[in-house]
Amino acid sequence: MVTLVGCGSSEPPPSVSTIVAPASAPKVYAEYSAVAPLFAQRNDTTYLINFWATWCRPCLEELPLLQALAEDHRDQTLQVILVSLDTEVAAIERIPAYLSAKGIDLPAVVLTDEGAEWKRALDEKWDGSLPTTLIYRQGLRYVYRRPFRSMPDLEAAVKPLVSQ
Repeated sequence: MVTLVGCGSSEPPPSVSTIVAPASAPKVYAEYSAVAPLFAQRNDTTYLINFWATWCRPCLEELPLLQALAEDHRDQTLQVILVSLDTEVAAIERIPAYLSAKGIDLPAVVLTDEGAEWKRALDEKWDGSLPTTLIYRQGLRYVYRRPFRSMPDLEAAVKPLVSQ
């Protein structure tokens, strides 16, 4: 799915680096509005934002692919960001150790906002199912409401935006 998005504000959104943190200590946000700038960057970087949770097996299975993608594209303008939708305190506390044990060191946040309205604002067809991945650059957006099962599948998803 491709959605073209226009921005009415000329003021740039806050930098991604002010919102995300290392996987070893992801920031926890209770409201979507705090992470909304992740989805509104207007620069030459392609952003792959993966929504996942510790209880979602397909999510956990694709994390190593996302790490490999980020490593393969380090010298290109691609940023892979993990957004955990875990809401239980115990699960949130386990995230850093889990990611570390799997060798995942991607920028990460935890979003505990369970509202449906922000999900539909990102993608009108998204019902909150996981994993879901949003890939965008400037006004071009692709939403994948399914897991990536192979590196060729993931590479094909980012290729149209990374190669521009």
